[in-house]
Amino acid sequence: MIDSAAMERNAPNSAAIAFFDLDGTLVVGQTQRLLVSYMRREGMVGVGFLFAVGLWFAAYRLGLVRATDGARERAAGLMRGRSVEEAAALMDTFTSEQLVPRLHGGAVTALRAHQEQGDEVVIMSAALMPVVEGLARHLRVGSCEGTRLAVRDGVFTGAVSGRALYGPEKARAARRILQERGADAASCSAYADHETDVELLELVGHAVAVNPRRGLAAVAEERGWQIML
Repeated sequence: MIDSAAMERNAPNSAAIAFFDLDGTLVVGQTQRLLVSYMRREGMVGVGFLFAVGLWFAAYRLGLVRATDGARERAAGLMRGRSVEEAAALMDTFTSEQLVPRLHGGAVTALRAHQEQGDEVVIMSAALMPVVEGLARHLRVGSCEGTRLAVRDGVFTGAVSGRALYGPEKARAARRILQERGADAASCSAYADHETDVELLELVGHAVAVNPRRGLAAVAEERGWQIML
């Protein structure tokens, strides 16, 4: 006798997806600021660039500026002139030295649980794609989305390609992935720390606010979403 329920569970379109934000969720802190500081210590960027980024992040924490495309364009300059392979090697070292010590234990435990039960894990971040890919490699995550950078002849130009994966853009990318995988959104999960990811969290059946900022904490409490500290 054919077990139709088992067939449905094992069908490709029944696979669940777990979306994980990066900054403030998987990693405690802002990867862009960490990257700039790291590259400064390694002599790869000047003091002026470090100072400008520091001012921007101070204003961001105070809510005076937003993570605009312009900010990502400036960050993209960190990769200018580097080959794709060189950048990947640099990001592997950066991940090991700077991001791994800052991994959020609860979020990583949740990620591993999703992997063990056969869910597809997708890291979604406004961070530069090479940074996102570096962490994805370390966590053995096969799917990730970030702010893509323009490449010419295998070398980064220092410009952003398309829009920064932030807010509505991140939710739009998640919708595309759900549609491409044929996944049931009600069976999927999302983890994030910031109110700009509310639209992403609303897409799925299991929303988790990870060490949430005040705005997201209020929304999570109102809607009964899980809060992970």
